[in-house]
Amino acid sequence: MWIDGLYSAFEYLIRIIPPTVLGIIIMEFFVEKGWVYKLGFVTAPFMHFSHLREEIGISFLASFGSPTAGNSMVAELYNKKIIDKKETIIGSLINSFPSSVVIIRNLLPVLIILLGTTGLIYLGVVVFVGLLKTIITLIAGRLLLPSKGPCNVGSEKRKHVGFKEAINNALNASARPLKRIILTMTIVSIIVYQLIDIGFFDVISASLNASFITDYIPADGLPIIAGWFAYNIAAYTIAGNLLTTGMLTSKEIVITLLVGRMLSSVIRMRSSLPFYMGIFKTDLAVQIMIISLLMQNGIMLVITVLVALYW
Repeated sequence: MWIDGLYSAFEYLIRIIPPTVLGIIIMEFFVEKGWVYKLGFVTAPFMHFSHLREEIGISFLASFGSPTAGNSMVAELYNKKIIDKKETIIGSLINSFPSSVVIIRNLLPVLIILLGTTGLIYLGVVVFVGLLKTIITLIAGRLLLPSKGPCNVGSEKRKHVGFKEAINNALNASARPLKRIILTMTIVSIIVYQLIDIGFFDVISASLNASFITDYIPADGLPIIAGWFAYNIAAYTIAGNLLTTGMLTSKEIVITLLVGRMLSSVIRMRSSLPFYMGIFKTDLAVQIMIISLLMQNGIMLVITVLVALYW
């Protein structure tokens, strides 16, 4: 029933909106106080190499605390016409590595309990893919963007702002992007979860689950693949059981989890779509999401093949 999809959408929004609001306000506060710019020297050489603006480096640092806040900073630069579409896409893609670190924070306890060392190996591969994706994007920026000269982030003098004034400025600066983000996330989430409720994503799951890729993993690993299409924790739980019983080796578990992650990536668009469309304009959001998905799966496919051949 449509009411179930509506309930699921609001359950998702209740979980995702509070940290989004808090993350953006906190980052705006750090910007107002000038604290975030003091760390700009960390990313300045990379931004200079990639012909990116200094502010993109600040968004990269912000993404370690909140990927939404980091990408929102990139979106604001684009909306104010400070950067063009090409630099916006590249700026958003370099935030893949911070997002991978956030994954570590959330999944590390679960994977250690369920899979032990095997879980750490798998998680290491996922983070390494995010790092490679960021490195490739930095090189792409070097090749595709014009040089902007030396980076001097953090060197300019900034007016001292008191705590109360910084809070007020942060709330005012956050209000406009938050209105757009929350409204878009709400609309898109309702649509996506209605599609889930009518079985739209189940059809895609079935077609992917029957694809030729599953011919290259152990038959005992198919339940892990199926688990991925339901929920990642389900896949990890099944993998833990298969590892404990000795039905699959550590190598087979890692390969199967990586394959399942790639196959289910289209299904995970149901959460990525509201995220990107809540931050960027519709056409730009779709472009970033598709490019990010293709890059991630392409790199992960290469890593998976290397693991299969040389482990």
